This record gives sequence, structure tokens and C-alpha cells, in this order.
Amino acid sequence: MARYITGESREQLDLLPPSLDELIPDDHLVRIIDLYVDSLDLHALGFERARPAATGRPGYHPADMLRLYLYGYLQQIRSSRRLERECQRNVELMWLLNRLTPDFKTIAEFRRKHPQAFRQLCRHFVRFCRDAGWLASREVAIDGSKFGAVASKKRVVSRQALAREEQALNARIDTWLEDLDETDREEAHRDGPDDGQRRRSLERLKALRDQTRDSRERMERLGIQHHVTGEPEARLMRSPQGSRTAYNLQTAVDTDTHLIVHHETVQDGDDSRQLRPMAEAVQAALGKTEPISLLADAGYSNGEQQQHCEDRHVACHIPPRRAVNNQGGGHLYQADAFHYEPDRDAYRCPAGHRLPLKQRHRSQKVLHYANPSACAGCSLKPRCTAGRWRTVTRHQYESAFETSRQRLIDDPKAMTRRRATVEHPFGTLKDTLMGNAGRLLVRGLDKARGEISLAVLAYNLKRLMRHIGVETLMTRLRRASV
Repeated sequence: MARYITGESREQLDLLPPSLDELIPDDHLVRIIDLYVDSLDLHALGFERARPAATGRPGYHPADMLRLYLYGYLQQIRSSRRLERECQRNVELMWLLNRLTPDFKTIAEFRRKHPQAFRQLCRHFVRFCRDAGWLASREVAIDGSKFGAVASKKRVVSRQALAREEQALNARIDTWLEDLDETDREEAHRDGPDDGQRRRSLERLKALRDQTRDSRERMERLGIQHHVTGEPEARLMRSPQGSRTAYNLQTAVDTDTHLIVHHETVQDGDDSRQLRPMAEAVQAALGKTEPISLLADAGYSNGEQQQHCEDRHVACHIPPRRAVNNQGGGHLYQADAFHYEPDRDAYRCPAGHRLPLKQRHRSQKVLHYANPSACAGCSLKPRCTAGRWRTVTRHQYESAFETSRQRLIDDPKAMTRRRATVEHPFGTLKDTLMGNAGRLLVRGLDKARGEISLAVLAYNLKRLMRHIGVETLMTRLRRASV
């Protein structure tokens, strides 16, 4: 009696050997990838060679290369060399690519040449979900996360460091010039044996000094504080792991399906300037004319951009992030004791006096309200301010802040929904799909956008499979392929 489970003999012959199709289950991931790619118009999406040329050596069809990359990102395989090996030994890829085995250079070249096409493909998938009715929710959550660039932090050069290096080179050049003058005085009638070598070294120092100065002046013209050597489009950004060379990925996620409705890779590490462009892009992606709700953390607090969103029927739920309004120090009357009157653009103080607009700082978008004459004879002045009069400040877009704050009071679970919606896709993209804590494999902003779009597409495809089921998705894809 056998004591173990045993397999078949390697020398066993089958009368009818199984085909590749028999080895792949009917609901397997590769069948969904195959149906999805078949439903696409790759030429309209911008893929090269989607229509074969009449002359020249035949190339791989972009549909097969896209199938390979989608499978790779869904299986945490991004390296072109690893994908090449998988094509030679992976039964699933043998089925998906009909046993094609492209080399790693061809695989890498496809990703390098199609960043724009990958971005269009992400937008097409969102439209596909929207047209199918799977994005009926009118609420999205946005957030940003840093994805590491190829260049390391050691390649970062700052303007201050360049200025110090330029100063040090000037000092060295002055020292060399003094040494040469001393040599010329001592050897007036003959050249020293190393005089030519010294002058060549001096010229090299001057060339290095000029190059350093040009780099510093270029950074000043561009208005940047740091430059990443080898990847100038990357930026030094703060992250939970400390400062790193990175790009900032912005995502807008549907709170119902958790699909990424829109994403954008930017060089700005500050989220406060991304609210308006993200809101406009979400509206365009959803194709909605009716109001939508947008959830974000305090990093997106920007009165001007929030007011722009409110004017375009985007209801913002954003905690304000501002300096403390004039609270009167340790006095009794805090800023909330002063009532704002919109029709008069003035505040009413606890004593009943009106505080009109006194000063406007346009650069800081801050308005100052005060009534010095009323404060002079007010009996409540000792309980209000220690100064000559009390000043209350108001942001130019205070109404947008107040509207958002009131929404959060009416919906106290809004920030909980935001966290549960928008943060886990970043973890999936970094750890599951991209590995190595989200470090990219390609250099430059355009190529980084392409690689991230591939990862976002893989995430959305996997998420949709779980949301609606494999059978429903395959049925819809077959219908789209007709």
C-alpha cells in the first residue's frame, strides 16, 4: 500500500495529450485579459504597429505585448528580463501569448514607447465602467502618495550646495593664480618643468566653476531648489520614510466600487494645489452634470480652489488647515464670539459694535476687520484685547471653508469613508503591483506616468473582477468585442 500521494510517471505517454486550453480554467485571469485586449481599438488608443506596415520585418502585435504586461503587473512581475523568462516556462503565458517568446529588449521597448497610450487605456477603462453603470456613485475620495524615482537621493543637488561649491572653486582658482604669479616672479627667465601642467589644471578648475555656476543659474531661472542628476524631472519630496526623490501620484477613488476614477502623476509634492485639477478631471471622467461629492484630507485645504469647486457643483468635504484666527490670546472672547454679517461684510462684536473691513492683504488673501473708535470707549475691552483695539481676521474664501466644515459636521463619518476608500489602493499599487515600496523602473515624468498607468489599470481590472464577479465581466467583455 502506498504511503504517499504519487504523481504520474514522466515516461507515461498519453493517447490524447492535453492542449494548453485544457490546462486553463474557464474563469482564469488570463482569459479575462485576453477578452479585454480583444475588445480594444489599439490604433485609436495610440499604440504603434496596431496596423502592420506593408514592408519591413514583421514585429510583435501590440495586443500580445499588452497582454504580457497586464499579466506581469497583475502577478507582480515588472522586470522585462523576468517577463522574458516567464514566457518560456509559464503555462498561463504560453496560453495567453500563443507560445510567443519575445526577448527582454523588445518587452522593455514596448513599455518605453507607449506611456501616452497607457494613459489613454486607463481613461478608456473608466469610460467602459461608466457606460456599464458600475460608476453610479456621485462621491469620490482623493489623496496623494509619493512613488520613488529611479535616481537615488544621493543624486540630488541643491542651489545652496552649488553656491557653496562655486565659492570654494573660486577660492581654489585664486590660490592657483597666486601660485602662478609667484612662480613667474621666481622663474622670470625660464619656464618651470610643470608650468604647462599647472595652467591646464587651472583651466579645468575654471571650466568646473563655470559649469557649477550655469547649473545654479538654471535652477534659479526655473524656480527650483533641488536638481536630480540623471533624472531632472524627479523632485525631492517628503514622505513617511523621509525625504526621497519621487513623483506625487494623485488618485480619485469611487467610494462605492473603490475603482480609481482618475489619476495623475505630478512633480509638485504639495497636495494643496491639486484640488481643482483633480475635481475637474473627475467630472470629465464621470461625465456627470449633476453635483458630485469630493472627500479629501486637510492637505487639500485651499480656499480659492475649494470656492472654484463649489461654483462648479463639486461639494467639498475637507477639514480646514489654517493658522489660528485671532483668538484674543488668553482673553474671554474668542474669534467665534464675533458674528459675521455677509450683507454688510462686517463682524458684530460681543458688545454689539460693528467691525467693518479695515485692511486687505491680497498676497495672503487675508481680510482684517476692526473698529478702533468703538474699542476706545468699550466697557468690555479689558475682556477682549490687551491692545489698542481688537482685530478679527477672515480669509478671502472663508465661506468655502465654512461650507466644507458644516458638511463634515452634518456627515461625521465622511473622513472615515475617505480613509477606507482612497488609502488602500496606494498600498496595493506599491506593495502588490509594483513592489519595492512603489519605486519605479523608468526615468522621467512621461515614462513614470506610463508605468503608473499600467499599474492603475491592473488594479482597476482586478478590483472590478471582485466587485461584479468574473462571469459578469467576461459577458460584458464578449459583448464589447463584437
